[in-house]
Amino acid sequence: MSYEWYFPALLQYWPAFVYGALNTLKVAVGSILLSLLIGLPAGIAKEMRLAPLRWAATGYIELIRGTPALVQIVWVYYCLPILIGVQLTALTTLILALGVHAGAYVAEIFRAGVNAVDKGQLDAAYAIGMSYGKALRRIILPQAVQKMIPPFINEFANLMKLTTLGSTIAFTELLHQSNNVIAQIYRPLEVYTALAVVFFILTYPIIYLSRRLELRLRAGR
Repeated sequence: MSYEWYFPALLQYWPAFVYGALNTLKVAVGSILLSLLIGLPAGIAKEMRLAPLRWAATGYIELIRGTPALVQIVWVYYCLPILIGVQLTALTTLILALGVHAGAYVAEIFRAGVNAVDKGQLDAAYAIGMSYGKALRRIILPQAVQKMIPPFINEFANLMKLTTLGSTIAFTELLHQSNNVIAQIYRPLEVYTALAVVFFILTYPIIYLSRRLELRLRAGR
């Protein structure tokens, strides 16, 4: 049985794909900003000598990395409002859940970047009287940031794809919009193919930028 493809059926629904793409970008950008705010302090705390901070950061990172993003989204959407007494919107839920989720990975990226810098430089900073914070800011971070940029960009691309989980809480991102279009025209093959193309258009420039930066950093060594 051969299937007759008919992509022109999608043309009148292009605003739905644009709307879904804009919502996807909104969630991805919001989540990555939140992940930076959470992940950078968590990465620093995991390397600190103060045990309570180190344990708290380690517990957060291991808990988040050890549970699926979908479970975290569902928990934030259904359970957190019971605890705080405020119902969160689907957009807020996604940004919060994915930001916390990505924050654990950002923390590990940050920690790996800092640890990649020669330990002797930190010892030299201590020898001239610098505190850990000042040494981190003036000596370690400027070198570590170069190593962290490519994995940060990759994490942003991963977040873009994780936004499809928003369909489980009826957020109108790309996958949810695609399902709405399918309900109208009954053409799942064309719609899901178009969905894949749109996601490729959104994520490939980010992946390409990451590769170019990585090659440039290697060449600059």
